[in-house]
Formats: sequence, structure tokens, C-alpha cells
Amino acid sequence: MRNFLFKWVFSTVLGAVLLWLAFRGEDWSDFFVRLEKVDVSLLWTYGLLFAISHVVRIVRWGVLVRALGPIHWRDIVSAGAIGYLCITVFPLRLGELVRPYLVRGKGGVSGTGALATVVVERVIDGVLFVALFFLFISFLPPNGNPKVDAVKLSGYVAGAVFLGALLVLIGGYVRRQATVELIRSIGNRLHEGTTRRVVRVLDAFLDGLKILPDKRRILWFVVLTIVYWAIQGVGMKIMGDAVNIRDLSYPGGFALLAILVVGIMIPGGPGMTGTFELALAAGFSLLLLSPESQGNITLYTIMLHVVQLVVQVVVGLPYLILPHARLSGAVTVADDPEGAGSPETGNGPP
Repeated sequence: MRNFLFKWVFSTVLGAVLLWLAFRGEDWSDFFVRLEKVDVSLLWTYGLLFAISHVVRIVRWGVLVRALGPIHWRDIVSAGAIGYLCITVFPLRLGELVRPYLVRGKGGVSGTGALATVVVERVIDGVLFVALFFLFISFLPPNGNPKVDAVKLSGYVAGAVFLGALLVLIGGYVRRQATVELIRSIGNRLHEGTTRRVVRVLDAFLDGLKILPDKRRILWFVVLTIVYWAIQGVGMKIMGDAVNIRDLSYPGGFALLAILVVGIMIPGGPGMTGTFELALAAGFSLLLLSPESQGNITLYTIMLHVVQLVVQVVVGLPYLILPHARLSGAVTVADDPEGAGSPETGNGPP
């Protein structure tokens, strides 16, 4: 528990520093005047769309998990709702480990196999959104901002990282035995006991990649991915209208979303504080907006973040009341990350 508290304090300080960098030099004198002009009906519309996309997101992850065993959808929805809530609340994105922890041992699903589904989910999203980033910015008019080149360079670096990770996942699955034997032959020269444990975890992790050759599940995953991110992209435009950034186009909204998705994958403060704001600041540097719209960028950033946090908390909080999914277990796995990836099945969390 002490380790978890240290991580939370550290990430809170980190988030505060990143938040300061994101809003440095901001003029707050007319913030509340601009806040009063927010279109509340459009704000509710965005909240509803985000809630729908959040449910689709949970189902999408469930498609991956059910490749590992006949786990009940009730358990998937519960673990997904709590897991995404914990990503929001826990420091340094440690909440990513909660979903695998909550489903391990159910329907024959191992913790390491479930962890593999989270990795696949993140890598595919990363590759997709780096590609979409370059697609949508091709539709945007140049604005002469010197930050644009830095943002594009970051896109190239992120693309190389995610594409490399995807190739490693595919290569590891296709040449599974060769990969395991290579690790075993190298590790045995160092320590046989440790090597046996590493190989066991690696083998279970590769077992979690069953989704890769399953065309039907891949198709469902792709369809749900398109639906999920399409709703999110439209929502970015609606939020722009809600806070009076009327000249935010749909390509601009999707470009913002692409940068935001990749940016918040970087560990930051609780609630993705700091990385969320910096990612949107980078995204807005690409857009050609009127002076009035530029004055509402801070309002857009804050309202978008707050609504997303509220929706994820509202969806996840009721499931924490259920007796089979206690927050104490989620905190335990965040305190000891190895617990989420335990290859044993067991009976799952208490």
C-alpha cells in the first residue's frame, strides 16, 4: 500500500507540472465569462455520445478476452467498467493492469493471457491513430505554426514504436516455439529457475494472442473499433460547437483525437492529468482557428477532460459495489503489477 501511495504522490506532482506546462501563460481573466456561453444541450449530447462509445469500448475488449475462454459477458462488463475507471483514478496508467486481474481465473482465462489482450488493444489503437493523424492533417490548411513540425516528428516516432510493437507481437505468435526456445537457451545460461518462470509467463502471454489469426473476431474487433472511434471523433466536433469553437472541422476534430489518444498513452498524473492537456495543446497547434475560437481552447480542454472523467466514474462506480469486484483488489494489483499478469487461473479476485 505504501508503494501505491508513493506512486500516487509522484504522479500527482508529475501531473501538476505537466498541467502547468500545458496552461503556462494562459489568461484566465475571462474564463468564467466564456464558461457561461457554453451550450449545455450540446455538452449533454457529447456526454451521451462518450457514454455510448465507452460501452462499445468495453464490448470491443470483450471480443479479445473471449478468444481466451468462455468467460461470461457479465464478468467482462464488470471488469471493463472498473478497469477503465481505475485507469482514470490510478497513477501512471497502472489501472491498465486491473482488467486482466479482474478476469483471471474466469472461463479459464489466465492473467497473462488477459494482459496480452490489453497490449494488443493498445498497440492496434496506437498504429491506427498515428496513421489517421497523418491522414487527417493532410486535409488541414497550413497555419504557419512552428510547433507543427515538432508534432509531426512526434507522430513519426510514435508510429515507429507502435508499428514495431505490432510486428513483434505478430512475429512472436507466428514463430512462437522459436521465440520461447531462444529465450530458454539464453536464460538457462544465467539462471534456470528464473528462466522457467519467464518462459512460463511468455508462453501464457503468447497464448493471449489467440485473437490474431481469428478472422471472425478480428473482423468484429475492427468493426467495433471503427464505431468506437467514429463516435469519439464526431464528439470532438460537437464539443467544439458546445464551447463556441465553431470553425473546428470534422478533420480537425479527428486530428485532435488522434494526437490525444497517442498522448494519453504516456503515463502521467491520476486522471491522465497533464498528458491530456499537453496532447490537446499539441493538437490545436495544427489547426487554423479564428482568434475567438483560440480563446476557447482552454475551455474546450477542461470541459472535454471533465466530461470524460465523469462518464467513466459514473459507469464504473456501481460495479465497485458488487461483492465479487472489490477496489481493494484493484489497489493491490496496482501496488504489485506482477499480480495482474499471473499466469495461474485460480478463482480470480476475492
